[in-house]
Amino acid sequence: MSIAEKAFLGSLMKAEYLLKDTVIQPEHLESIRHQEIMRRMTELKRAGKNIDLVTFTTLSDLETLGGMSYLSELLSYADVEKFGGTEKLILELWKEREKRNILSVAAINDWEITKVIAELDKINELKAEDHTSLQQALANVYEAPWEDQAASKSATTGIIKLDEVTGGFQNGEVTILAARPSMGKTDVMLHFSKMTGWAGFLPSSFP
Repeated sequence: MSIAEKAFLGSLMKAEYLLKDTVIQPEHLESIRHQEIMRRMTELKRAGKNIDLVTFTTLSDLETLGGMSYLSELLSYADVEKFGGTEKLILELWKEREKRNILSVAAINDWEITKVIAELDKINELKAEDHTSLQQALANVYEAPWEDQAASKSATTGIIKLDEVTGGFQNGEVTILAARPSMGKTDVMLHFSKMTGWAGFLPSSFP
């Protein structure tokens, strides 16, 4: 059985928080036994229980998962520091298996090439690096108050709620103000011009 999958499951047992953090789903694993072990882990966490060896001993069908000896073996493969790399490897292996399956089905059913490409693209959309880890998310929250805020490159409308909705006047955009005659369009545009000018967004300085 895949050493990567053993390292993956062992790491989940060693650092339980990774189970909520991982992009990998049971169906991404090749081994049926490993798929079932991960499903049990998910069920235990949902029930508010730990996913350590002690908790696994309480399962009535422990032997179908390989017994304590196999679960102990998984734990021996744990490598939390390399967990991200293990995730990517498992995901890539799953993609390759799925691509082979699609090509086989396509050949049997004589699919058009456009359909084959579309199905292959769906698989490629799933990327481990698109997933923000729990650790990184917490680090971002912790560091945010001390980080320099990016300077705004939009010109304010002078109306806070409108700025929240539109983001202000953005470079390269064309803004159209429309209304029936005598509804105050000119006054509104003069207001916008005045507020952006007061904010320092002159034509020569606005990016």
